[in-house]
Amino acid sequence: MSIIMNIEDRREILTRILPLAQQYDELAQEKMLRVESDTWHPEPMAMVKQMEDMKKIIEDLLLRYMNGLPVRELSRCPFSGEVLSMAIDDFGLDGLWWNHHAPKRPENKLPPTYFAMDGALKLAAEPEHVPFLCTPGPDVPFVLPRLLAYTQVQAVISSIKIGRHIAYPVIYYADPMLYGERRVNDWGTARYWEEGSLLPEILTPGTYVSLTPDPEEYDFDLEPWLRKGKLFWIAPDDVKFSLHSHVARCPYLNLPGSRRLKYIQNGEVWEHDLKIEMMEEDIHLLTGSILGS
Repeated sequence: MSIIMNIEDRREILTRILPLAQQYDELAQEKMLRVESDTWHPEPMAMVKQMEDMKKIIEDLLLRYMNGLPVRELSRCPFSGEVLSMAIDDFGLDGLWWNHHAPKRPENKLPPTYFAMDGALKLAAEPEHVPFLCTPGPDVPFVLPRLLAYTQVQAVISSIKIGRHIAYPVIYYADPMLYGERRVNDWGTARYWEEGSLLPEILTPGTYVSLTPDPEEYDFDLEPWLRKGKLFWIAPDDVKFSLHSHVARCPYLNLPGSRRLKYIQNGEVWEHDLKIEMMEEDIHLLTGSILGS
């Protein structure tokens, strides 16, 4: 039985795992260079033992982190009425759940109508200082018309506090399930899990799919989708998770904030994705590290 971690547990895990993973990666790089230069033989047993011990500690810390994530109610299916719950790091953006290139997220039991998850987040103050890339979305919620264009797809917007920040999960549901259409990268990540279709030739079952976000697809004008019955909303702090589709008093309309994607790393926030190209080396180190596996 997993035990939900508190803020002190989480701090201890993250304080230990990030520098330890960096040390492990440095040793792994040294090992690779020595193998390539043919200076690895005979194997330095002390170094091998050190890496094995470090790997075990890192794996144990990762397990503690993922098993300790709180499971929060986030949404409700407009077709079945089932509440969607998910393990999420809502302590802050510095958790490994929010690592864009290598998110650490446990499996969740989701409603059979679940199709995709997107989201937005408005920073309340200075962001947490994290070594990895964090991409929580624009400041205000939006929908993807290419998904809502399908008869069987509907979306639900809700809100949740992530540390000091206010976030807006946008969950897409399909009934019957939609096959053959690109979904969307899971909120805050560079990929989504594709279970496949009834016809394997349409979508290969059991694979990660990575899409390049296209902000031109985003529609921040939510009112028309509410009027069409394609979009529902859940009021902030509504413990009953009641679904609404009316325009009046919808708290997610015309919110102030940027409509552009945010990128956060090392305490810096920017909106121009071209900077990502300048960080390829750092990204490679993160995705190629023990935490990127």
